Amino acid sequence: MDELFRFIELLAKLKDEVGEFMPSEPLDLSDVYINVRCRELEVRLITEDDVKGLKPMKLFGLDSQSSIIRFENADVYVVTGALVGEENLLVPGGVKARWLGLRLRFKANEDSIIGLEHEAGEYVLLRSSTLGRVFDGSYNEEAVRDEVRTEVEVKLTEAYGAMGVRDSLLLIDGPIFPTPRVLTMVGNPYADLYEDFIRRRVSAVNGVAAIGIVKRISQSTYYSRCKGFSIDDDTLIKNETVRQFGDRRFFTAMVGPLEIVINEHTKYAWYVVSRVGKEINVIRVEALNTELAEEGAIRSVAYMGMDGVPIPVSIADRLSRRLNVSLIRLLASLSPLRLTYEGLEELGRVMREGEWRGEH
Repeated sequence: MDELFRFIELLAKLKDEVGEFMPSEPLDLSDVYINVRCRELEVRLITEDDVKGLKPMKLFGLDSQSSIIRFENADVYVVTGALVGEENLLVPGGVKARWLGLRLRFKANEDSIIGLEHEAGEYVLLRSSTLGRVFDGSYNEEAVRDEVRTEVEVKLTEAYGAMGVRDSLLLIDGPIFPTPRVLTMVGNPYADLYEDFIRRRVSAVNGVAAIGIVKRISQSTYYSRCKGFSIDDDTLIKNETVRQFGDRRFFTAMVGPLEIVINEHTKYAWYVVSRVGKEINVIRVEALNTELAEEGAIRSVAYMGMDGVPIPVSIADRLSRRLNVSLIRLLASLSPLRLTYEGLEELGRVMREGEWRGEH
């Protein structure tokens, strides 16, 4: 872990750095729903014949895990990633990517930043590669997290494409691209930033078969708005499928399709519902074309775990999370900077989650 030890040396140079306090800029990252098209919605069972009718494919899973450690002079973002399948790749590890972010908690002068960037090397982000702005106290912290996460996931996706594995499908944990409300805010600099995130993600998956697996939809209302309700998608879809297939204790079904448009970008989605006894799970499957979204929804069932999540995604999630916990523990123990109270809380949360999952 030479990269991490070099980064720790970099942190030592911030011990005596001080500057003017700057409040963080606000950023609305809630999903925007104004361009959702759903002309012919259907709710149908996914049968064994549907799954058997698909040609065999090699599946790959991709996921990243992010944590923020808050020190007195700076916030450190640690983003780890995993690509699992016929070949396994990690960040940090087999794929070169900028997986560390450094956000100063004050206004720093440009000369100091240039010096830090020179010493940081090619694996640390201290300023936005899109906006050119330094990550200082005013820069929104979630925007920093998303920039480092985008860097890691795009590099892993490109590595998958470079493998050239025929008859394979990449399952990405999360949306195929995000649709935050800030994208609709004309003149907001973060709109340009998130527009660039989408362009980078779309560019990385173009030319390969890739779908997004969205596991947490309790805050989503894409489908609900199509149906004219104000409740969340998770609740509505569970109610609809149970009402339609309630006599079955075990079933898998798909609900859709939806066409989601933001600016000039379009993605297609189906919801996949799996019921095992009393347990019902819902995920959203997204792709850049309608055929792949539908096929991906059916194919995800063939590799679904008991939690309703395709196994390649669960494996990638576990690997990236374990790596993240290990690096956070090492960084916190060796850093020359002192943790803030919030930093101690975040460290405790990460450690508790790691122990709960047996990641130690």
